[in-house]
Amino acid sequence: MSSDKQTRLAARGVTVALLIQKNGENAIASRIEFELYCPRPVKIMTIIAAADVGGTTIKLALVQDSVLLARAEIPAEAEAGLAPALERMVSAWRNLCNRSSIPFEQIGAFGISFPGIIDPRTERVWITPAGKFEDSRTIDLQHWAQNRLQRPIAVCNDAKAALAGEWRFGAARGASNAAMMTLGTGVGTAVIMNGAPLNGAHGLAGNAAGHVTIDLSGPQCLCGNIGCVESEGSSWAMRRQAEAHPGFAASCLATAHPLDYKALFAAARDGDALAIELRDRSLRAWAVGAANMINNFDPEILIIGGGVAVAADLILPCISSHIRKHAWAQWEVPVVAAQLGNDAGLLGIAHLAAERL
Repeated sequence: MSSDKQTRLAARGVTVALLIQKNGENAIASRIEFELYCPRPVKIMTIIAAADVGGTTIKLALVQDSVLLARAEIPAEAEAGLAPALERMVSAWRNLCNRSSIPFEQIGAFGISFPGIIDPRTERVWITPAGKFEDSRTIDLQHWAQNRLQRPIAVCNDAKAALAGEWRFGAARGASNAAMMTLGTGVGTAVIMNGAPLNGAHGLAGNAAGHVTIDLSGPQCLCGNIGCVESEGSSWAMRRQAEAHPGFAASCLATAHPLDYKALFAAARDGDALAIELRDRSLRAWAVGAANMINNFDPEILIIGGGVAVAADLILPCISSHIRKHAWAQWEVPVVAAQLGNDAGLLGIAHLAAERL
């Protein structure tokens, strides 16, 4: 750049602009020269305050890109409602900022992952788990954030937030179309389609694959449906199946406390007959549910989270085999374990919140 050109670099936020105080061909050439040298604006990573709300606990963190700078966990006290929980979240976020020597005013946006169906337009809660956060349907979280925090907020279903985390930072990186099943207390599902969370008209799309009927004569689920995946393959359903079985008293499962999938798979490996029967029943339910997701959403990859940590060596091949035999897909759909564990929801909602800026 010649000495007769007067230039000034001005930094504002995350962009850098070149102002050239000269007209004519030389000025145009100088601007092109700079843009070739610096093709992308400088990006300053924003700190996001994230919360992953569960029925028992609320996980909180300060997140910068893929890094959790600080984290905490507080009781959910779900029966008391969402309104008091929101105030406890704000207090926890402030405490995290104090511990990390980060001014609260430096938080760029907030994100809340919530266990319910969220309207994708208004981000108000449509449906919550029975008996938990029942006041949430009356709370306008966008209005609350504007008045209480004076900054943007993203509110998202917890399964969608977990998949967003895996898609951005974990097992589904690089995929434009991905599906996720989270196995454990329930069967949570979510879908990324063409590079964006699948929502539908009211936020339900992709979230209810665990509540599709797979047994017309099956038991009633907590959701009200009959014979859905969760009513056949979840920790609460498995306990109900075990206790109703005539062989329960003679099984080592009768003395398992808690009776969860960790105990079930361990007992099955030791040869307990009832444990093997119930393990295989859950595996069938998960495999059928997975094949239904492949048929309905056509993902490039299927991520299995939650209970897979108990026995990935058994669960993943079982699901893959069933998909090859029974799904319509004539191509291989990788079935992989989630990579981010309990951090997926925090990282996912932080990513979605950062996109608001």
